[in-house]
Amino acid sequence: MDEYNLQRIQQYLRSKEVQERIQRNIQRSRIEATVTIGRAAQLFGFSESKLRELESLGLLNPLRKENKGQRQYTLNELDKLAIIRELLDAKYTAAEIPPDIEELWSNVHERDVSSPLSGFALPSSPAPSSEPPEILPINVRIEEARSLLFWRFFASHSLRLALLLISEYLPNNLPLGLILSLAHPTPALTLSSIQQLPQLGTSLLGWLSKSRSSHTLLTFSPFFQYSSDYTLLPLVPLHEETPLEPASDNTFLILERLDRRSHALSLPSLVVSLLRRLLAPLYTQAALLVHSFGPTMNDLLLPATDLTNSANYHDLLLTGLADLLIELGGSTERDTPRWRFCLLLLPDTSLHPLPLQQQVLIARAQSQRSPYIQGQSFFSPQKLQTSLSIRAFQSGRIIYKPEVVANDRTFVYREIEGEIRSNIAVPIGSETGHPLAVLYVASDEPQAFSLEDQRLLRLFARLIENVLRTSQAHLQMGSELRSLMRTPSVVDSFFGEFLSENEFLHDLEALLARLASAHDPCQAPEDASEPIPEVISFIGLDLDEQESLASQYGDQIMRNLTRTLGHRIQELLAPLITKSFNCQLYYMHANRFYLILRDFSLEDAREKAERLRVSLDGSIAIKQTDLADNILILPHITVHLAVTSYTQAKLRAFLTEYASLTEISTMLSQTLDVVLKLGTDEGGNTVVAWNPRLGSYFPWQPQQEQIEQ
Repeated sequence: MDEYNLQRIQQYLRSKEVQERIQRNIQRSRIEATVTIGRAAQLFGFSESKLRELESLGLLNPLRKENKGQRQYTLNELDKLAIIRELLDAKYTAAEIPPDIEELWSNVHERDVSSPLSGFALPSSPAPSSEPPEILPINVRIEEARSLLFWRFFASHSLRLALLLISEYLPNNLPLGLILSLAHPTPALTLSSIQQLPQLGTSLLGWLSKSRSSHTLLTFSPFFQYSSDYTLLPLVPLHEETPLEPASDNTFLILERLDRRSHALSLPSLVVSLLRRLLAPLYTQAALLVHSFGPTMNDLLLPATDLTNSANYHDLLLTGLADLLIELGGSTERDTPRWRFCLLLLPDTSLHPLPLQQQVLIARAQSQRSPYIQGQSFFSPQKLQTSLSIRAFQSGRIIYKPEVVANDRTFVYREIEGEIRSNIAVPIGSETGHPLAVLYVASDEPQAFSLEDQRLLRLFARLIENVLRTSQAHLQMGSELRSLMRTPSVVDSFFGEFLSENEFLHDLEALLARLASAHDPCQAPEDASEPIPEVISFIGLDLDEQESLASQYGDQIMRNLTRTLGHRIQELLAPLITKSFNCQLYYMHANRFYLILRDFSLEDAREKAERLRVSLDGSIAIKQTDLADNILILPHITVHLAVTSYTQAKLRAFLTEYASLTEISTMLSQTLDVVLKLGTDEGGNTVVAWNPRLGSYFPWQPQQEQIEQ
């Protein structure tokens, strides 16, 4: 390298603008990089062949996982790539760049640093500083929060998954910790006691408490206030806490000391192997995790991607999980990914709600090399009955094809995917009932998904399920906010057309207030034109066999049945009750309705209740959903009713007996509840009313001619 070129490059790198650009690229690479050759190339806009060329010139020195394994680019190499990218963009040739370019950068860099990476090195303890933290523009902070989102999510959730799996080998929900030394990932340290924990240096800790809440934190010098309370074990196969093989890294388990537990921990090798594979990315992204969880300004980003309406928007977490899963699949001897691509398919919610067997799946997230189009690639059971993804979604089981042959009818997208050799589809969320999505992975290799691979895919399915459910919760939190401004008391708008329990008590107290003012010489009635009822009667109505119906048909059908029942009562009021304008219907809760009848005697109210019972006895046709037209006939539906009635004299007595109108209205409502309970005890399909002769409430049996009038 001649002196002239060195001076030119040195002069160029002294530019403040150039230094800022390189520093931004270094920072971005540390935040976003995964260290495969494909990811490194994508970060800096190189082709993979260009990176191999730079390596042949001695400018890069990537690691190999194993003999001839896939290239792995360390953070130092990524920093050199940031400098090389800048120089190539400035029209320097690769041959003009010296192999020790990082040292040249360090010499001319304006910051007083001892090495080009000292600003990002993993400290063994926090460096004290009296200077205020760097103040960044708002837009930069937002972008940084977005770039940190995935690794903050993956670190905390992968540690939680690992701890939950280990905890199943310990009884009684004992507290449990996992600590990974980011400063010294290898070689394995021999720590014989918890007091030696500070030797791990900068570490990432996951902690699972007795309540099953989890914590993720970074510590520069790990220690406990009372170390004697805990036991330290390497993450290796264990038999009653005796290691069965030497450790390969510095990942340790932290448990309460053995005398506080009833059982010693034993861990099978297959569990340890799976957890090492799951947690491996935390070591490769050590510096990034320090930036994500360290004592710097970390802004909070709550992801809430609407995957139903934002077809072309890439969800950061789902896309990150898809790319990371392909990386964890490993490499072939040809230095190519063992798994070519993965695809996340969700039901298409733009269609009317359909049965499971008719639901269409649509691509919502995918890895980099996927041949599908996000938001536009559909899988329909009517057209693709043999699709692995459709079959996995409908069956709730993993569907795996270890050998995809030319005449295999389950490989329906050959023109799109090409000549893949094996594929697998994993349903997501089926452990708790109806599936949420399907994870589809394809490989150019036969037999590409071992049992260990399938366990890893199941863990990633849990992570994806968490993202989907969390995003749904965040979206739900922000839906229909204007409605709560208009009607703050109506939470469930499904029954919004009916008056509520609050309105029942309000209207009842208004009647009592008018009655009180009418007999108080110091007060005048608020509305003298509206006569005060001589008697007020109440009818309570409740559905029979509620538990049996709910078990048979489910909660949603019961909600539809209740609303249909309310509509039927409203339709019957006019033909059954002559003075229906004096009758008001209220929906209380569950399957219960109340009626206030003004100027209806006990005898009239009993008769109307019996007519309602007879009219509602039989089958009811309901729509299973608001959007679908399919009708469900529920046979043999019956109700039981309660009737209470109070004259003006009785109500005036209450006014002197009770301290407030609220106490009276509460007592009248609770009495109606008690009488309805008597109807349930009688087996339902009855009217329970006050019997003046017996002085109590009993089932009422009218004369047949009374019903026919």
